[in-house]
Order: sequence, then structure tokens, then C-alpha cells
Amino acid sequence: MNKHILLIIDHQLNPGKYTKKQLRQNASEAAAIYAEYANNINVAADAAAPYANASNAAGAAAAYYVYAATNAATNADIEYWIDQYFLETKEDKQDYIDEINRGRQ
Repeated sequence: MNKHILLIIDHQLNPGKYTKKQLRQNASEAAAIYAEYANNINVAADAAAPYANASNAAGAAAAYYVYAATNAATNADIEYWIDQYFLETKEDKQDYIDEINRGRQ
């Protein structure tokens, strides 16, 4: 489970739960992980690399857009990148929602 995507979905379900600083930190961490991955990957040696790379890119972009939503991005932008993340990873978005709901009990 991607903690950055989890925070994004939690933010969407619970607006106001996270501060701008927390959203900025989430976006920064996701982008740093993506950049490190992208800089250290040997695509020729790893057939799965393009898929992992795309997933990380979508995760980083979604994290960024949640932060940017406090300024200019729209919910449609955020939803697009979240959907891209789940398309690439083949994870189930409902698992993330269930995890968030478990934390409320």
C-alpha cells in the first residue's frame, strides 16, 4: 500500500484533515522517491521497470496535485492521477478506502 496515495485519498475523504505543510511534505517525499527510482533504474535489465516507473510517476503526480489543489489543481486532475496509479499498479482503491475507514473506528 502506497502511503502517499493513502494520504491523498484520506485527504479527499476528509478535507481539512491535513495541513498545507503535510500535503507539501507528502508531495515532496513522493517526488523524491520517484526521482530516485527513475535515476537508478536499468530498464533493459528489468522488464517490469516501465510499469513500476509509471506507477511511481502517477503516485508522485497525484501527491503533487493534492498539494497544488490548495492553489490551482482541480479535483478532476487529482482523480486522473489517482486513477492512473491504480491502473498501473493493479491495486484496489477500495482497499485504501477500507484502510482509512479502519482508522476511524
